[in-house]
Amino acid sequence: MEPNRRTMITSAGAVGTAAVVGLTSACSSDDSGSGAGSSASAPPDATVPASDVPVGSGIVVDEAYVVTQPKEGEFHAFSSVCTHQGCQVRTVTETEIVCPCHSSRYSATSGEVLSGPATEALPTYQVTDSDGTLNLSAK
Repeated sequence: MEPNRRTMITSAGAVGTAAVVGLTSACSSDDSGSGAGSSASAPPDATVPASDVPVGSGIVVDEAYVVTQPKEGEFHAFSSVCTHQGCQVRTVTETEIVCPCHSSRYSATSGEVLSGPATEALPTYQVTDSDGTLNLSAK
């Protein structure tokens, strides 16, 4: 028996609902709604060649840190986990770090929220340059 129109529409709606629920789960780090910053543990130390961090931009390192270099030789390190719902930030420009899930924007120099929905700054981490190698530490 061929499916009728009602069966096809109902099936399509169920698939769409499952996709939305899956996306929501992927962006949420916990069920408390308090954001990732409050329950995340500190990431392990990491290193990256300073030459890998472009001037006027930045990179995500080990899915834990976002390192920026707004000006030549000026490095900043932050958590790469959005404080809104725990998504990984991906885009770094000269002035901001952008979360792809809900478009929260953070300062590339301070980690402060430039626009929400996030309300908490990205945690700031230590970054030191040792002969062209950046050492990143959450301590």
